[in-house]
Amino acid sequence: MLIDFHAHAFLDKLAAGAVSSLAARAHLTPFTDGTVEATKKLMKEQGVDRFVVLNIAVSPRTERHVNDFAISLLQEKSIIPFGSVHPDSENALAELKRLKTAGIKGIKFHNEYQNFYVDDEKAFPIYEKCAELGLIMLFHGGADRGFEPPFKTPPERLRRVWERFPEAKIVAAHLGGQDMTERAADSLADTGVYVDTSFSALSLDAGQGERAIRAFGFDRVLFGTDCPWDTPENTVRYLEGMGFTQGQKNKIYFENALKLLGE
Repeated sequence: MLIDFHAHAFLDKLAAGAVSSLAARAHLTPFTDGTVEATKKLMKEQGVDRFVVLNIAVSPRTERHVNDFAISLLQEKSIIPFGSVHPDSENALAELKRLKTAGIKGIKFHNEYQNFYVDDEKAFPIYEKCAELGLIMLFHGGADRGFEPPFKTPPERLRRVWERFPEAKIVAAHLGGQDMTERAADSLADTGVYVDTSFSALSLDAGQGERAIRAFGFDRVLFGTDCPWDTPENTVRYLEGMGFTQGQKNKIYFENALKLLGE
């Protein structure tokens, strides 16, 4: 089994514009057109059984639309949709309850696009409610190619969130911090924070990737691609080149995801 814990897809009417603007901003080449059907096709062709679709409420105004789309994806057997809320939204806590009731299992935060530091206390009521509801919180970790520093989710700041909410289910994307791998291991390896492998195959050599995974331990690493910006095939090839046992790889490929999802 293979579960991709980090992928992106958009409403058909928004996909072309979203992918082209994101690609231009971060100087990336997409592997799909960003639609749900194209993403499903790629995942199936490359051996992924299920995948998490992440979208972001970039403002309070878009919050409900993003979550309506996430809820609509619950009918897709291969998709595990995550919702999103914005800390400046007066409806954020109600949205979390709505998402939980609908069957959504997680929330995506991207602090660059949402324009708040991960440890800003204005977001703490949201984190507290996510922990109370058992919702997974998946944060973009570290740098983002489309933004300039200072970045809003460095691993040191994310550690403060975990220290405040140690019971929360937290995932730090990009092995804990894009372009901050060693800092992420130093700050997060001794916490309960999970990390995913998204975009690592395109941005981190295999030796560094293997050291980071071993630092976090095989029980807290999730397979992820960041599709459409990388592919399952490339990410599997990257991980297969590391010195892991099949049992260790199985934890990364699907066992940890199932445990975190409560399945």
